[in-house]
Amino acid sequence: MQLFILGVLLVFAKLNLQFLDTGVFFYATNTIGYILIYFGLRQLHRSLPSLKRIQPFVIFMVFHSIGFAILNGTGNSIATIPLSTGLATVLVLGLALLAVVGMLIIFYILHKLIMTLRNEENYLSTYSRMRNFDKVLGLFIFLVVLTGVLFFVLPAVSNVSMLLLLVGELLFIFSFSTKVRTV
Repeated sequence: MQLFILGVLLVFAKLNLQFLDTGVFFYATNTIGYILIYFGLRQLHRSLPSLKRIQPFVIFMVFHSIGFAILNGTGNSIATIPLSTGLATVLVLGLALLAVVGMLIIFYILHKLIMTLRNEENYLSTYSRMRNFDKVLGLFIFLVVLTGVLFFVLPAVSNVSMLLLLVGELLFIFSFSTKVRTV
């Protein structure tokens, strides 16, 4: 479980408050984080076989992060591709959509893990209210969508929303890691 939690920490913890971060460092930490999540899930899979269904999403996110790191490293980020042609505009919109989907997949991975752990009493400490974690994930998804809307409507306010999201994610990791027994 420690590898999984460390991976989630690397995916969540960001130094930049931009909604669509275009830095190589952002995607490098995501890549390392998703690799750690993958190996953490493999460890947990021995005793919780149903977690195998989450692994393809994690593998997708490893390649997603590598792809965006390469794009950003070569100077072809969402923010730098010129919108001079219709094809370039479609490409940028597609990449932006892929980036947002990537932000949401981590919440799906966490949701599936929480559902599995909730059904396995052996992995819970005395704290038995795992449904609260699921509600928090729903709140995070709402904040991601809100931040995305604010990013295009009121960019300055989106930074505040992003800060709230990051603080919430870090509090979630701390709370989650203290409530679930490590394997």
